[in-house]
Amino acid sequence: MDKSLIRSLIRDVIAEEVKAMKAGKLPAVAASSVRIASDSDLATFAKDVLRLAEDPQIRAAIQAGRHPFRLAGGTARTLVVPATDQSHRIDKGVVTEGVIAKLGGNISRLLLGPGVSITPLARDKAKARNISVERIGQ
Repeated sequence: MDKSLIRSLIRDVIAEEVKAMKAGKLPAVAASSVRIASDSDLATFAKDVLRLAEDPQIRAAIQAGRHPFRLAGGTARTLVVPATDQSHRIDKGVVTEGVIAKLGGNISRLLLGPGVSITPLARDKAKARNISVERIGQ
């Protein structure tokens, strides 16, 4: 298949998914409650993620950030990352390969706020440019 045809097909699928998201037609995913107070808890969590990832749909949801994990109990924690010339934060919308292409050459980290989606092509483009993608504030 021609690369431009593949990109066109992917853009069409993404456009449909974004339209469905905006219309509220995507199924809600319940957050997995996680308690991590020790190394043992962390090991258990890692095993649980591996077990969940055996299902291709759940694995895709985890990779896309659509399967949230929440810390059980205690107070909510928010990761605060200071803005630097090497980080770029996006708080809403969908990150596409075009967004990645427009980032400055000094960007080494992309910070995605809650609810921000990133396309597979954008993730590949970021990886090719050695830009790490991190979710924050969830």
